Amino acid sequence: MASLLDHTHARPAHDALKRLIAAPLSTIADIMARQQLLRALAALSPQVRWSELHGFAVQVGRYLASKFVLLPTSPVERALFAIRHRDIVAELTAQLRHVAELLRQCELLQPRLAALPSDAAFERIVGAFTNAVHDPRVATLCAAVARDNTNALAGLDAMVRGTSTGVKESVHAGTLGTPLRDLLLALIDAIWQLDAFCSLGTASEAFGGITPQLAPRGAAKVSFERLRHPLLPHGVGNDITLSREERVLFLTGPNMAGKSTLLRALGIAIYCAHLGMNVTADLAVVPLFDRLMVSISVRDNLQRGESLYLAEIRRVRTIVEAVARGEAVAAIFDEVFRGTNIADATQATALLVQGLAHAPHGTFVIASHLASVAHSVTHDGGVACWCMQVDIAGPTPLFTHRVLRGVSDVHLGMMLLDAEGVGPTLRRMAGLP
Repeated sequence: MASLLDHTHARPAHDALKRLIAAPLSTIADIMARQQLLRALAALSPQVRWSELHGFAVQVGRYLASKFVLLPTSPVERALFAIRHRDIVAELTAQLRHVAELLRQCELLQPRLAALPSDAAFERIVGAFTNAVHDPRVATLCAAVARDNTNALAGLDAMVRGTSTGVKESVHAGTLGTPLRDLLLALIDAIWQLDAFCSLGTASEAFGGITPQLAPRGAAKVSFERLRHPLLPHGVGNDITLSREERVLFLTGPNMAGKSTLLRALGIAIYCAHLGMNVTADLAVVPLFDRLMVSISVRDNLQRGESLYLAEIRRVRTIVEAVARGEAVAAIFDEVFRGTNIADATQATALLVQGLAHAPHGTFVIASHLASVAHSVTHDGGVACWCMQVDIAGPTPLFTHRVLRGVSDVHLGMMLLDAEGVGPTLRRMAGLP
């Protein structure tokens, strides 16, 4: 998911993005505030000089982590130190100039950030910018840089890099007595976080689509018009709407019909809606969920002696336990229980569908080749059977990638085997007509 949303400009910002998207929002008010913020950041990001800002942030971070002894604050002691260690003094004064330039750029950016619509997480970023650039010690540093007085500038190393500055008062109560080093470290972290937020805003705009409507838990079911996968913005759009009574969307269709792409499009849309992002659709109504859980591409674990079927069962158990706890869960299953024989897979899948159909709330999407399961549960009001449309009137199947209500009984295995020439060859080898 991070790779899909990644428009960051540095590795630390990419790491911050992963942390950001790991914390989807849980209230409609928070999501609506994030939606406004991301739109504003998408417009702001192209105007930020990211390369320079990140370059100075990295340099200042290295300076603050340096193991050089702090330069003496006494002019006489500092002069003696400079005679013995001129290269160290030159290096540290150069780094102090980088600190001043970083703060200058952040000072220009800070009012624009403070004017943006905000949420709780972004307010901490603005606070870090504000605390750093408005600290009175910054004016002292910048004045020394402006005078180009190397000796005076070197005397500020302990003030900037020290762990205790002895400052007794500050223009911000929150920074009272806080070492400037700590404020700078918080500022650098805020820069990475700002880049992550801007990345979300940029990705949201790149999705196109629309801002989804959010509904309270249990107040509505998911509904999309012309839903598309964001990596296929010009792909086939599908309309999907469930009634409030329908808990399970059971999706059938042959391989290559588009089931997995549709599942991913649904999962991405629901997740991005909870991040405050756009979704690639013409209309979207998404209720709040406590948890989005996905069981796709489950693998066996040889080191733990875990078969594919057991791995699938344990993934399903995690989802079922969350539902049993009363959580509002959106869960997506792709070919669940494929790690066992057809008979067991059919029985287990039918039980899963029947159980989730009676969950008090939640939305569950299950894609399967097992059309027999769909036919057996059509009487259950909690299940909606949908299928991928395939036109088999011609010599080769035509995949429309469209979804509609119903059950697919299309079997293409032998047709494709013959279309690739494998079937006729095998029949000749076996002496069959």
